[in-house]
Amino acid sequence: MQAMSDRDGDQSPRRTRRGRRRAAVLAGILLTCLVAAVVILGTRSSSSRPTVSAADCEATASVPEVEEVSPAVLGSLREDVARALPQRVGRLYEEGTVRSRVAWSDEEPSPPAASPRARRPAGYEMRWWAPNGDDVVADVLVFADSARARRYLVLASSAHCREQAGRSLALHPPLARNLSWLNPDGALQADVFMARGARVYRIADAPAGSSPKQVRSSGGLDHAFETIDVLACLLPSAHCTRAPAGVTT
Repeated sequence: MQAMSDRDGDQSPRRTRRGRRRAAVLAGILLTCLVAAVVILGTRSSSSRPTVSAADCEATASVPEVEEVSPAVLGSLREDVARALPQRVGRLYEEGTVRSRVAWSDEEPSPPAASPRARRPAGYEMRWWAPNGDDVVADVLVFADSARARRYLVLASSAHCREQAGRSLALHPPLARNLSWLNPDGALQADVFMARGARVYRIADAPAGSSPKQVRSSGGLDHAFETIDVLACLLPSAHCTRAPAGVTT
């Protein structure tokens, strides 16, 4: 009995030391798991947003700039854009000249210059409210040549540096491109771009809704793409071989 008691007494310190080592190992494992979780969450958070803002990306991508024109030319540009404006159902609330950065900045168009002789950027934009509350925009941008227009089309319709972006070919017009993204105001927006010669046209629709998630779940984004692709067929040289319902070219 004494021998047994001595052996038991010898095991108690070893068990204590072993228990402490085991606790230390478990603590190390938990700490490692915690660090890994923080790294994963940080990676996901950073990957959900572009590392460079859309405006900064536009500034560093050598985006072609529109030409400078006399004020007399702006009238014809306005006529081209106005073709897509549904006069009976849309309420025009803003219009004016824009530069090529508008595809990223979504900034408001500029009013007429103080001097009637001042040359203006060869970009014109009209904005209107649709009956369902959507904010609809139409632009025409004129570049020095078709090569610059094609380069602009590629850059402006890219999902690069845009938040929650997705891109695809449009159903119509031919060779047009669709883009969805979260614009600088935090609203989900659908764009359609097409290049015709030295000109690039864009129509955008920011669907009404309480949040981007609500717009997606309610089908608002799909409806916006249907709307802008139809309106794009009203633009000059759209070449919609089969005009969508409700479109007369």
